Amino acid sequence: THTHTHTHTHKNKQKTMSLSTNCQSKLRLHGAAANSTPHSLLILTLPHQNSKITVYASSGIINLISSSSSSSPPPHVTKTLRTKTTKNANNESLDRVITSLCTISSRGIGCAFSDGTITTWWYNTKEDEWKEQVIVSTSQDDEMLYSITDLDGILVQDEDNKDTIVIVSGAANGVSLHTALKSENEDTSAETKVFSTLPASTVKLHPLSSSSNEILILMGTALPRFNKIGVYTLLPPSKDVKFHGYLLGHQDWITSFDILPLNDGEFKVASGSKDAKIRLWNIHAPISAGDTTTKVINNVEEGLLNEDTDEGLLDAFIEEDEDDSDDEEQHDAARLQIISSKSGEEEEEEEMMIVRNITLEALLIGHEETITSVSWRPFSSTNNTPTLMSSSMDRTILLWTSQKTQQDSEEEEEDKGVWMPMTRLGAAGGILGGSIGSSLLGFVDAAFLSECEIVGHGYGGSLHFFHSSSKEEEEGNDENKESDEEEKKGNDEMVEHWDVQSNITGHFRGVVDLDWEVLNGDYLLTVGYDQTCRLWAQVPTSSSSAEKTTWHEVGRPQVHGYDLTSITCIGYGASSSSSERKTGGEKKHRFVSGADEKLLRVFDAPSSTLRLLRSLRNEASAKDEEKEDRVERAYIPSLGLSNKAEAKEQMEEVEEIGGGGRELAEHHGKTQEEKEKEKEGNASTTSNEVSVEQQILEKNGMTNISPENDDDNILVKQTTKLPNERDLGVTSLWPEVGKLYGHYYEISCLTCSSPSSTDNDAVLVASACKARDVEHASIRLWNVNTNSCVEVLTVCV
Repeated sequence: THTHTHTHTHKNKQKTMSLSTNCQSKLRLHGAAANSTPHSLLILTLPHQNSKITVYASSGIINLISSSSSSSPPPHVTKTLRTKTTKNANNESLDRVITSLCTISSRGIGCAFSDGTITTWWYNTKEDEWKEQVIVSTSQDDEMLYSITDLDGILVQDEDNKDTIVIVSGAANGVSLHTALKSENEDTSAETKVFSTLPASTVKLHPLSSSSNEILILMGTALPRFNKIGVYTLLPPSKDVKFHGYLLGHQDWITSFDILPLNDGEFKVASGSKDAKIRLWNIHAPISAGDTTTKVINNVEEGLLNEDTDEGLLDAFIEEDEDDSDDEEQHDAARLQIISSKSGEEEEEEEMMIVRNITLEALLIGHEETITSVSWRPFSSTNNTPTLMSSSMDRTILLWTSQKTQQDSEEEEEDKGVWMPMTRLGAAGGILGGSIGSSLLGFVDAAFLSECEIVGHGYGGSLHFFHSSSKEEEEGNDENKESDEEEKKGNDEMVEHWDVQSNITGHFRGVVDLDWEVLNGDYLLTVGYDQTCRLWAQVPTSSSSAEKTTWHEVGRPQVHGYDLTSITCIGYGASSSSSERKTGGEKKHRFVSGADEKLLRVFDAPSSTLRLLRSLRNEASAKDEEKEDRVERAYIPSLGLSNKAEAKEQMEEVEEIGGGGRELAEHHGKTQEEKEKEKEGNASTTSNEVSVEQQILEKNGMTNISPENDDDNILVKQTTKLPNERDLGVTSLWPEVGKLYGHYYEISCLTCSSPSSTDNDAVLVASACKARDVEHASIRLWNVNTNSCVEVLTVCV
């Protein structure tokens, strides 16, 4: 919330300045979608806090979410971080956005931009604020930098016990190493060194030893074919990166890494790729170089894989990886060896060298589209089982567990190392052929907020929160669960039930117009270039929370095929008489929107949205609203642009309740006159007064439910729940009740009058469009009730 005051005299200016000191503003809503790129989401634990915070990038801004998904108030943005760096002069025509985020030793945030800029953020506990340190900056004299695809960082101490930032970034021109001293007060120029010229799509850093500063560096290539994982090590303060070889097997771009440290210096590495496969690698504990007898089958030199590489040699390597033979010698063979010295010196005798063997443990096949992220589940005091989470563009998040942790008998020891997807999360559905705002096109990232909490990052910018609780396996499936649980064998086993929590949503392209509900300001409507209209309202929190309400998106009235450019709310209220409505007045809860098309569209709120808003305000249904003719909800036909409001089509979207769900939907889709006739017909055949809803429920064997009015039936209970991302794009649409034709070009702006400013309480809507000449540069006044143009205002030349 911002307050702008304009004064014209020195006296008034002094008076304004004295009053402005008493004004305070507080951020109540920051509705911004996450960037639709991987590596835009991370989890961070501040040193002075026990709870973790969720961090995500939105355009060029970093957003911080402090609330847990299972706590109250629901998760929402509490702080934003904006960079002080400027756009590169050579990239002025490009949108400068954040392409990747990373944690730096769990103490800071690393941030990479599309123009090649890299900055870090550090939290100052004393001042309770975040400070930015620029690592790589741009200026007019600099050469054009490549957009950074991924980065990762770590904090080490140099010989003088000063904190040194080590960052590795990947781009189309290769992989670079950046080192700089940590400083919260001033920017320091980083030393940059390119150590690989292959295009990289992802990188990962991890300490290789607790006794030294040796760092493991993994790099995933983005080549047309035969992609590979480059393995490097770095021993600060030296800037020399040592190459050890490549891990082959992935057919397409490598998209993500994650490393799980185990006991005795062992690691598990997971790598995901666009080939829809995940590979698990084991980095074994170090042994003396003279004691190793392990066979190495895939230690390829750095310069071997290039344009002139013999493809037959590479095909042989990949066929070995894909082969399902049970040859134990091949299975236990090392795919690569990391050789380093015990003392850290470059030249050592063989007795002073140590070797870490890397072997392939498993090939995980379960996703149908690109693997966008992999993440290991954090260990807890009650669970030390390695569990891997993977997200994919097939709209699912899978949790993988090795079978050897499920079976303890010696007879089944031969099945060890077999990894299976035990849990599937996600939301199928959406509008076929619709825009991004109406369908979850896939997950581009996912992270563990805690052992029992997951944050999923949808392609449309929405953040999905899942919370689990272990319960004994029960028969049947809960219809209110959105997650698809995989059944486990045995009645005595524990099953995780994942519940969907409130989502964080927002426009993923520019917001161009907004308007408040005209009577009481109960909600806010916004439109943007992402082709969606979104409804924001206050959501009550628990009584123990400091904030009584928080703002969230609770509806998506319009999902269009053109960029929306303008909106104005109408609906000041009218008499229920249809004859009076023709002469003036408006139904409540209506709006008119304009887009990059030549017509205006009029929308009317459905009953489901009004019930949800009333439940959030804890209000009863108003009598005048009960008499209004409203449909239950709308839908968009496949490849269509207009929201329809027909009961037959809406029945397909309603979740069936026994055998009466469709009949309830059909009943609520009828007009008020049809409902009255239906009630009169039923009254003539029944001796007692029974509502239509009750008859439908009793006919389908649901006599234990006795609704007395519209607010008590099952359909109402379903629509009073805060909608998730899928519901927002499908079931919260408003029906389109009219179109206004007349403009020759695309609509540019809209506004409306108040009832008192016109005759007969008729609300007029004014609209303007783009124009090439004076003739078309006009303003049109519309009467929405009659769908007619009242006047055309043009300039007299």
